[in-house]
Amino acid sequence: MTTKPLWLLATLTLAACAPLPPKQQDVAAAVAPPQTLPQRNVTNFSDALRCMDKLYISYGVRDVSVVIEDLSDSTRKVAAGTRDMMMSALSDQTRRSRAIEVSAFGQDANNAVAFLSNAKNRTAFNVVPQYNLRGSISQLDEGVLKRQADGGVSVGSTLGAGASTSRQFNVLGLDVAMADTERLTLVPGVVSKNLTTIVKEGDALDAQATFSKIGINFSTSFQRTDGTAQALRNMVELSSVELFGRLLKLPYWQCIGTDAKNPEVREEIEDWFIGMERGGELTAYFQTQLRNRGFYDGPADGRVTPALRQAVATYRNALGMGDTASVDLAFFTVFLEGPFPQPPAVPAQDATPRSQASAGNIALAIEAVPLPAGAGVGFTLSSNAPAYAYCYARTAAGKLQRIFPNRFDADPRIEPGQSLQLPGNQGFKLQPGANGTVPVACFGAPREIYNDIPAALRWGDFQDLNKVADFGEVQRILEAVANGPVAVASRELVPGK
Repeated sequence: MTTKPLWLLATLTLAACAPLPPKQQDVAAAVAPPQTLPQRNVTNFSDALRCMDKLYISYGVRDVSVVIEDLSDSTRKVAAGTRDMMMSALSDQTRRSRAIEVSAFGQDANNAVAFLSNAKNRTAFNVVPQYNLRGSISQLDEGVLKRQADGGVSVGSTLGAGASTSRQFNVLGLDVAMADTERLTLVPGVVSKNLTTIVKEGDALDAQATFSKIGINFSTSFQRTDGTAQALRNMVELSSVELFGRLLKLPYWQCIGTDAKNPEVREEIEDWFIGMERGGELTAYFQTQLRNRGFYDGPADGRVTPALRQAVATYRNALGMGDTASVDLAFFTVFLEGPFPQPPAVPAQDATPRSQASAGNIALAIEAVPLPAGAGVGFTLSSNAPAYAYCYARTAAGKLQRIFPNRFDADPRIEPGQSLQLPGNQGFKLQPGANGTVPVACFGAPREIYNDIPAALRWGDFQDLNKVADFGEVQRILEAVANGPVAVASRELVPGK
C-alpha cells in the first residue's frame, strides 16, 4: 500500500471590511478547511516540538545526526531564512533528550558532497552525519485568483471620496526530504510535502492562518506584515515533526492532537508495518523497544528467540490482547501508540543461569588490535557474561567522547564469547593525540541504563562531555544510575601495538 502524504493546508485570511462578491465567496469556501473539523487555536507549534522531545526519551532515541542543506527558495520570491527556521525547530525538539545533532554549513546546497568529504577532518574521530535534510520552497503561485473593486464619488471640485477592496490567492509550497549520507539516496517514505494557501486583502490590518493537518484545523493569528514568513515558520515546524516522526517511526501524530483512529494515521501505520516487515526491520524494532520498556533482556540482532516470544506474549497479555506471541498490525498499532504497560519484575531472557551475571561479577577485557599505518588504533571488547557496554575515549584536545554505542551500532548489548571490535567496520577512526596514544575505557552494566542517565552524560556520540573530566567520573555517574557497581576496563592504545 502506498503511503498517503499528510498534506498541510494553511489559509491566511485577512479581515474584510465588506462582504465578498458571490464568486469570491465560492472560491473562499473551496479553499478554506471544512468548519466541521476540530478547531485548535495556537500561536505556534512549540507544544508539538516539546512533545517530540519527550517521545525521543520515551522511545529511547539517541545519536541521530543530520546535516541541513540550505533550504533554498526556488521561487526567489520569499525572503525568509527557511534553514534557520528548521534548525530552531530541531533545537526545540531536543532540549531534554539531546537526541538530534544538527550540522549546518554554507548557503550553497551544492556544497553537500564537499561538506561530507571534509567532515571527517572537523571531528576528533573522523565521523560524518547519518542523514542529509534537504528541500526547498518549491512553489509560490501568485495571483491564482484576484478580485478588486473600486468606487468613488465627486461633488464639484472640492469634495471627493473613494473606496477600494482587493483579495488575492497565493499558493506557497515547501518540500523537504531525508537522504542517507553514506549512499546519497533518499530514505523511503521520509518526506514532508506541505502547501499554504494565502489569501491577502488590501484593506486588512492583521491576518489569520489555518493549518489543516490530518483532520484538525490549527488557527494562528499574526500581524499582516509577518504573514508570509510566519506562515512559513509554522509550516517548517510542523514539517519537522512529521519528517523526524517518520524517520524514527514515532507516533508523531500524538503531538498534533490525533491518534490511530484517524484514517490517514491508520494507513501510515500499516505502511510502516508492511515496509518494516519486508525490509527485515520489524524483529529488531520489537527487540529494542521491548527492552526499552522492561519486557525483554537480550540483543537487538533481528533473530526471533524464545525470550522475544515470551516478551511479546507478556506485553500482549498486559494490554488485554491475549497471551499469544504473534505480532500483527493490530498489536503493532497499540504497541506503537502506547501507553506503556507496567513491566514484569524480571524481563524475558534467553541466558542460562551459568551465563547470567550480576552487576558485581561482570568482567570486561580490552585487547589492542594492530591496524595499518595511518588507520589509527583499534581494540576488541569482551565480557564473561551478557552485559550492556558503554565505551568512551579521550580526544587529542583532552575531552571525553562516547564512542559506543553509536550511530553505526546502536545496540550496547555484548554476549560472552563474542568480541566487539572498535572501530571495526564502523565509520570512525580513533586517531592518537600529540602524545601518540588514545586512552579508552568501557563500562559494563547488567541492564540497559542509558535512558536513565543524567544530563552530564546525555550527549550524542562523538560529542565532547564538557562537564565530565575523567573516566572515574563517568563510572560514578553510571553506578549511581545502575544502583550498584559496573564493570570497568581501560587502556591506553598505541598505534601498531
